[in-house]
Amino acid sequence: MLKIAPSMTPDRFEWGCATSSFQIEGTGEEGGRVPSIWDDFCAQPGRIKDASSGLIACDHFHRYAEDVRLIADLGFKHYRFSIAWSRIVSTSNQLNTHGLDFYKRLLDELEQHGITPNATLFHWDLPSHLEGGWLNRETAYRFADYAQLIAQHLGDRLPRVATLNEPWCSAFLGYDLGVFAPGAQNRESALCAAHHLLLAHGLGVQAWRSERENTALGIVLNPELCDPATPSPQDKYAAMLAECERNECFLNPLFGREWPVELKAQMGTQIQICKEGDLEICAQPLDFIGLNYYTRSIAKAPESDSDKTRGYLFVAPDPTKDLTSIGWEIYPEGLSRVINHLNAKWPLPPIWITENGAADNTPLEDGICHDDLRCNYLQTHLDQLANLLEKGADIRGYYVWSLLDNFEWAQGYSQRFGIVHVDFQTQKRTPKKSALMIQALLHHSTNHDVSHP
Repeated sequence: MLKIAPSMTPDRFEWGCATSSFQIEGTGEEGGRVPSIWDDFCAQPGRIKDASSGLIACDHFHRYAEDVRLIADLGFKHYRFSIAWSRIVSTSNQLNTHGLDFYKRLLDELEQHGITPNATLFHWDLPSHLEGGWLNRETAYRFADYAQLIAQHLGDRLPRVATLNEPWCSAFLGYDLGVFAPGAQNRESALCAAHHLLLAHGLGVQAWRSERENTALGIVLNPELCDPATPSPQDKYAAMLAECERNECFLNPLFGREWPVELKAQMGTQIQICKEGDLEICAQPLDFIGLNYYTRSIAKAPESDSDKTRGYLFVAPDPTKDLTSIGWEIYPEGLSRVINHLNAKWPLPPIWITENGAADNTPLEDGICHDDLRCNYLQTHLDQLANLLEKGADIRGYYVWSLLDNFEWAQGYSQRFGIVHVDFQTQKRTPKKSALMIQALLHHSTNHDVSHP
């Protein structure tokens, strides 16, 4: 059974599981949902590893009641999910009541099972009709309109709301490396998108608070410390640039600080998109910050011309180290390193670990999935979390990623992050060993004292 510290028992600490709309809901345009940039991306040959899409995914749109019962059966009292912007607005940016009704039904089901919702307004599925996407400043204002709609119609039922999930992925994987939607490859564009995402966050917080003042509002980031491949000055500088992109690019504006000069220099002529007053909009007071952690990055000096535009080149993990099924290094101490570094550098509000988990593609055998890699991954990261809490870090909760095997973006269905196995042909859900271990932990720790691991 998993072991946790007394400070992490459910009566003192928030335990939850997490999903996102595009990865599990499915349904295409049913219920008035409009296409998103990920629908468009999936339709482009060669973009998704297994040529799949999110058209059906886990069919959560139809099976949400079953999934909520599953959450409750596993012992979770908190559920983090995202609301699909493309399900809430029409192509004319008007409210789609059919889409809104789905989330009302989901919230009804959660309430019936005593599960507290933790909602994210944007988890990458940007409506396609927003011309220019995150390169267009107007998209930030349309996000504020959308946030205000959710505040008006669902806000009384959402105690904690994050504006954006991992804007680094939307900006840099989507507009620089081109491996996420919309699939562009331009460094200046990526930095432009990053700025507009932060502007959207600030405007969204303002719009929400104009409707409701008692909601805890924040943002979810995926910060990392980036280690140099060698001790050479060139590799150390490259790692510093990669870390600036991942951390300072987002955390600086959130706390009213300008970007480092290195990032500003990379914007080129796009620097003109940063208007007077933008920084004040970005730096809205935060009630919490969500941190997603999986692995670390290693960088070295750039080699190709395209790498030189960003100033670094990521290095593949050492194959002799422990890796997850997707090839990411298992590096639990990175969780402590990141949080200690961030707390030393920025005045962070209370922290929630909003995602942590591993790709473990262990198959079902006789109806059982012995996902031992994931079980060990979770235990080592929970040990790090216990140490952080013991040393005074203000961390309020932990959400495992993910409840279900799902559509894993550019990897399609080739990678399984769920603690519950999904047969994508039959949609049968089967809790894995990791899910049963968490279930036992939550049941045991609710009724007994728990010793420090």
